[in-house]
Amino acid sequence: MRRQKRAMDFNVKAVVKGALRRLDLDAKMQGYAAWGVWEKAVGETIAQQAQPAFTRGGVLFVKCASSAWMQQLQFMKGQICEQLNRLLGKDVIKDIRFQMGMIDSRPHGEPSAKNQAVALDDAEQARIDEALRPLADPEMREIARRIMTKEASAKKTLHH
Repeated sequence: MRRQKRAMDFNVKAVVKGALRRLDLDAKMQGYAAWGVWEKAVGETIAQQAQPAFTRGGVLFVKCASSAWMQQLQFMKGQICEQLNRLLGKDVIKDIRFQMGMIDSRPHGEPSAKNQAVALDDAEQARIDEALRPLADPEMREIARRIMTKEASAKKTLHH
């Protein structure tokens, strides 16, 4: 009986991290952690003029309210990247790219609801479903589906 209980004991956190790493979602989730520390890293004034949009391959894409802000932040890029990584506790953000974009007025630290609202077409949904097929656990599959859908929606919004 005792041996059977040990076999059933496992670290849920380790299992989730392992699954995310295998699906290459671990780095994406760490990148999205930048939303939670953005205002603290850059200050309230900058946070009102520039907001994280999405991450890709360690690069944080930030939308800026004007070209003047975009240029100013370009000069501060190294400092901002360093501060974000310090607050995140690891080197998650390798580079920052600034783009013109609409700044949402929303509670700080939350990904843009506007970016999440863009509907994906059937082909995009099918691509996500295919990528998630190897994931057997339905709960993990749903968590990964939400993450991938939000990322695809954010990318689609920026390209429109």
